Amino acid sequence: MTEEKEHTISEYEILKRTFDAIEDPIFYLAQDNTIIHANRASSTLLKRPLEEIIGSHCFEIVHHTPTNIRGCPFVKAKQTKKRETYTVTINDHWYQVAIDPIINKDGVMIGAVHILTNIDSIKKIHELRALLGAIIETTQDPIIGETPDGHVISWNKGAEETFGYTSEEMIGESIARIIPVDLQEQWGESLTRVQRGERVEQIETRRIRKDGVEIELSLSLSPILDERGIVTGIAVIGRDLTEIRKSERALLAYITEAALRLKNPIEIIARSLDEIRQLHIAGEIDDDDLNTSLMIQINHANKVIENIRELQQSIVLSLDEIPQAYRRFLMDEE
Repeated sequence: MTEEKEHTISEYEILKRTFDAIEDPIFYLAQDNTIIHANRASSTLLKRPLEEIIGSHCFEIVHHTPTNIRGCPFVKAKQTKKRETYTVTINDHWYQVAIDPIINKDGVMIGAVHILTNIDSIKKIHELRALLGAIIETTQDPIIGETPDGHVISWNKGAEETFGYTSEEMIGESIARIIPVDLQEQWGESLTRVQRGERVEQIETRRIRKDGVEIELSLSLSPILDERGIVTGIAVIGRDLTEIRKSERALLAYITEAALRLKNPIEIIARSLDEIRQLHIAGEIDDDDLNTSLMIQINHANKVIENIRELQQSIVLSLDEIPQAYRRFLMDEE
């Protein structure tokens, strides 16, 4: 055996070992879709010895069909003379199948390399992204994605409804566009913290709607980190507090007014009842006078109750900001 021959065999052995070491299943297909070569990963995937795989048609051994499946990339590659791909499930796993045609000097496809790449992790990531995307898009709370310097890269429906700007109007713009001048410094401080990798939780602040109206809201800012731990973006989740704050102010006004209306009458009734009690103990009034005096105070108490009821109804009818649960209580509906 010549030295050149030994060198040729050595190269072949290296190529063969490399072929078998590749973790992705690889077939070499003849023009009629017959498997001429296959690596060990193919045997592992199909759970068959290589002797059964080699010589079989690809559609028989992979799809268990008598002919090529619909949309077969091998058939497409014959027509396009270029790489064709599609996805398939085998043994409950997702694979991307790539067919690279081998073309002779006359432009005829004489075979193809058939590679299957496991994409389970990619598929799961895509499914998770789709799910998260659906959740983000349908939530009523504003959820905004920003670059580390505060430029908008995503703007959900909740943000559109809260601030009045469409995603087309805001993506690429600085979030400073909706921040009041007197809060620019607060925003800058929060931005700096997030750029350092810190979370900023539930800060109460104000923002300006497209129509110029200022709204109150609570914001949480979280850094988006890459695999190196470097901040590549900011996730902002908001909650509009405008209606809540209006409700709180309306209820505070009601409580204040009710307290003012109750204080003096209740004090008078309390003093009167104490005087009646003392007169009765001293024997200065009999049982009939006691009963009459108590009925007078009961009438006074009923008038106070009626006064408060009228206040409740006037508050409910004049202020739309009061939550329904409080509204029903104030209207004596529960």
